[in-house]
Amino acid sequence: MEVVLWVAVGIVCAVALYYLLTMLCVGIVFSVIYGRTSHAHSRRALFSDLPHIPIDRSVVSYGKKKHFCVYLLGQENTKGLVVVSHGIRDRGEGYFLEARGFLRQGYRVLLYDATGSGASSGRSQRGLPQSAIDLDRVLRWAERQKAFDGLPFCLFGHSWGGYAVCAVFRIHPHPRVRAVCSLSGYNDSCKMLFEGVATESVHFGRFVYPVLRLMQFLRFGRGMYLTADKGIALAQDTRFLILHAQEDEVIRAEGAGIYALHSKRACARVRFELLPGRGHLNATLSPASLALDREQDERARQIMKGKRGFMSEKKEEVFFAPIDRAARIALSEPDPALFEKIDAFFQED
Repeated sequence: MEVVLWVAVGIVCAVALYYLLTMLCVGIVFSVIYGRTSHAHSRRALFSDLPHIPIDRSVVSYGKKKHFCVYLLGQENTKGLVVVSHGIRDRGEGYFLEARGFLRQGYRVLLYDATGSGASSGRSQRGLPQSAIDLDRVLRWAERQKAFDGLPFCLFGHSWGGYAVCAVFRIHPHPRVRAVCSLSGYNDSCKMLFEGVATESVHFGRFVYPVLRLMQFLRFGRGMYLTADKGIALAQDTRFLILHAQEDEVIRAEGAGIYALHSKRACARVRFELLPGRGHLNATLSPASLALDREQDERARQIMKGKRGFMSEKKEEVFFAPIDRAARIALSEPDPALFEKIDAFFQED
């Protein structure tokens, strides 16, 4: 009996040690993935690179001493307002390319820095469900602005933001949103976590997944169960265009991607389409910019010598040294065919 008791105690201690050590490791990984990024360098055009495009910057306060920074472009446009939700480890300015694509189609565009991004408050981006929570707050603010009265709302989001523009309807109805375009977004934050850690090894993914779920629950509670699928189902008066880069190396179209719902959700108001020849970070580029971008990818591989992960500061300096203002602009031309496609969808009755 005493032996059985000690065995039981040993098992409990081993499980406790497993959770403690894994939570420590996962916490370190979370701090790297979701932590603030300096954005000291950029491959894409910055606001300052194209000063002829006026940008109205505002600070939106919420909660206790918290705020978002929002950027309004195309104030003279009356076709509609497109709210752009950015990807993880990025900020509103990082989607200046997409904003320019919508400006050329005649839309007013609202960019914003999510929690822990750009000029917004927060020590980190917190986690995968946070993008939907932030978008809900930004939409609630936008819906109160008299400057937007009479403008139909449309949403565009990529990756982290691609999830947000669908899952946000699980938080609040937002009836003013007429249409949504999600690009390479994930459906379920929990499944996305597993897909991310299982990239190298399914067994490793299964080993750490319970701790990943626990940490996400500690941060978001039941908010961790917000899914794009549930948001789409609830937004009965909103149309959705679900796009996914066919060569996406970050979110698998038939895996964690929203696109995997095509056999379940395809209908008149929800359309699915793969973008051939495009990857996770280059799907919105014009053919000319795409060719230049691939050259830069090859140069990055040579600098990294085939290794994966983030560049060191020294290697970043080497990589970005030749990328000046002219190069950033050349690398940031929006694909007119793609934005015409999205515009046509937004304008459908």
